[in-house]
Amino acid sequence: MSLTRRRVLAAVALTQSSLLGGCFGDDGESTPDGGGTGDGGAAATATDTATPAPTTAEPTATATATPVAHADLAAATTNVLSEFEWFRTEYDAAIRGLVTRANRVLGVVDDLESAEQLTESDVTALRSATTNVADYVTSTLTDHFAVVDALRIGDNVYVRDFERGVVRGDEGLQTAALSRTRGFYRSVVSRSYLENAFSRRPVYGPLYDMLIPGGSADRIVALASAEDDFVTWAHPDRTESTATDGIDRHTHEFPSGHRTYTHAHSHGTTHPLNDHTNEPQYNELYAHGDDGVALLEDTTSYRERLDDYEPVLTDLFGPVRSADREYGVTLMIGTVDAGFTAEPVYLERFADPETARAAVAPSDDDPVTASKTAVFADRRWDRVFYERDGTTVYAYRFRAGSAVVTALPSDIPWERRPQWSSGLEPTWLASPPGDG
Repeated sequence: MSLTRRRVLAAVALTQSSLLGGCFGDDGESTPDGGGTGDGGAAATATDTATPAPTTAEPTATATATPVAHADLAAATTNVLSEFEWFRTEYDAAIRGLVTRANRVLGVVDDLESAEQLTESDVTALRSATTNVADYVTSTLTDHFAVVDALRIGDNVYVRDFERGVVRGDEGLQTAALSRTRGFYRSVVSRSYLENAFSRRPVYGPLYDMLIPGGSADRIVALASAEDDFVTWAHPDRTESTATDGIDRHTHEFPSGHRTYTHAHSHGTTHPLNDHTNEPQYNELYAHGDDGVALLEDTTSYRERLDDYEPVLTDLFGPVRSADREYGVTLMIGTVDAGFTAEPVYLERFADPETARAAVAPSDDDPVTASKTAVFADRRWDRVFYERDGTTVYAYRFRAGSAVVTALPSDIPWERRPQWSSGLEPTWLASPPGDG
């Protein structure tokens, strides 16, 4: 790779690290006061009664919790990982549960519409069914989505309208209220409603806010499981419409099979990769494929065509993936525009901080070597290097509690990337340490 090619990153202040502090006490053990037990001298016999020494109660040892390294960043990173894992492993069952309960409401409406006379007990039956939905939504879905009031409240506007009709004996109001109830819950179980209100691709709301906590509305973050069984992306919803989110994100696939997900601009129905002539400034880009993150370069530099790009380094996070992880996620952090720039980051979650610490501890058979540190957001990141495809790759690694973050692998040495962290600045990783 030409040493003149650089991915220019915006400047950041590299300041002295301020590590999260923790007060370590003693080990909690104590030694009780000892008392003499005179042996009575050589003349003492077996019948002598020893005088017991005065004793004091041994104080109960108090366990001292070991402070978690960078607890604030550890919690934020764990939240990102856990939220992604929910979408990967629990989303389908959660949506099925909603559909099942909403269909029960529709079943109650069917029964009520066929009844000759409606009473308060029928109001109770409808309210019970809608409350079952609301309780489920509150416990299962509201942590992950912004949910309309009518689904979060059992005694919602549809139930109250129906109740008014029953109390007043107004059959017209009863019929109209049941019709509106049917219409609402029928829409809830429709594919179009579910894909918009409870979108999995893209993900809006909490996951995006966890990734980009500063309120920036111009980022797209692609997320791919280390098991390569789920890919999604998170970005803002810029409109109130359920039909569009205002961001024309789309995927392009290169001839090698690697794909770019953090790419958005207005485009026609047919939009092949070779429509683009806006090549990256230094003729290289990151893309994700079945073999993980790859670095692609322009193989035909005399013409401006993105389909000329081919991988020169593949599976860039391969050597840092640990077999001891609980789960891992690859992120591609990009901007809402027509460019092809994205910053790769790899996250791993371990069972506990000790396992995470062991995963990054140096060993003779470890393919990853640490060499000094670099500062980002008042935290010291390890500079690490390893081999990929016969090339030395330079990256940055940070452990926070039971999570390990590896970022920005490149064949360009750290010393030639003084502004290395600017692509991470809008993310949760830029949060400075809290008071320790």
